[in-house]
Amino acid sequence: MRTALPLLIALTLSASSAWGWGCDGHQIIALIARAHLTPAASAAVDRLLRENPVDPSLNRFCKDHPNDLMADAATWADDERTVARTTEDWHYIDIPLAVPTGSVPESDAMKWCPKPPGGSPGCVVAAIDYERLIVIDRARSAADRTAALRYLIHFIGDIAQPLHDVENRDHGGNCTSMTFFSSGKPQNLHSIWDSQLIVRDLEMTNANDAQYARKLDESFGERWPQWGESGSAPRAWAWEGHKLAGEVAYGSLKPQIPVESATAEPTDQDACNAERDKVAALHILIDDAYAAQAMPVIREQLAKAGYRLAGLLNQTFR
Repeated sequence: MRTALPLLIALTLSASSAWGWGCDGHQIIALIARAHLTPAASAAVDRLLRENPVDPSLNRFCKDHPNDLMADAATWADDERTVARTTEDWHYIDIPLAVPTGSVPESDAMKWCPKPPGGSPGCVVAAIDYERLIVIDRARSAADRTAALRYLIHFIGDIAQPLHDVENRDHGGNCTSMTFFSSGKPQNLHSIWDSQLIVRDLEMTNANDAQYARKLDESFGERWPQWGESGSAPRAWAWEGHKLAGEVAYGSLKPQIPVESATAEPTDQDACNAERDKVAALHILIDDAYAAQAMPVIREQLAKAGYRLAGLLNQTFR
């Protein structure tokens, strides 16, 4: 479980491998959302972000800052957690891969959401509700509401990344090692889903983030009523991601990574290294066949997150 990982593990993982969707994915989600904001919501979002800018001393991992304020804000939470380590657990929920989706009530996802002292959220499911309440609280300072808005933009993206909704004693796929096409450097499953498959798709379609976002919006536009106007349901979204992780992210691997017991011990640095070595011995290759299974899911999850984010912001800033 990532909640038990020491800081050392987080530091040994690259930003793209440890953090949901990477620069392109989060920015694409925000750009899709932007296209579906009401004028009132769009203006309110921009007002908060413009009047309460990101601290210029904060080291931003994504160096190419998009012109859209919401797209730029979409990756802030990953930058901020390098400073505020207490927010680390807010980005994911560790539902064991061994737990079949639908085998327990939807609300039982919260059994894998710790309750830290002080009432702060212990997982991404709780963080979405927690930050939205701050955004709508006009008694809070503009700075607090803006930080909460940036978190909300980011977490709607994180929960849509299937490997942020699952744990198999491998830090959501981070403690794995496999070959990504012809790359000579071993890669981990989390990084492959966060960024590498998306970057490859961007290159193959000769598109930048804005063009890719428009294309996804065109492809999934008819789903806006279903995904964008159905209200906030982070527990259901977590189970949805968990199912996709089991069926596609892990399920399409050849050979399969063994499913660990739901009561497996938390992953520490030594266990992470051992898990990585165990998976490396399987000689898993991420190739065209795997990408053909993964990319339709990734595209749909990006669009779905964009629509859900827009719907939530439209409700918030009526």
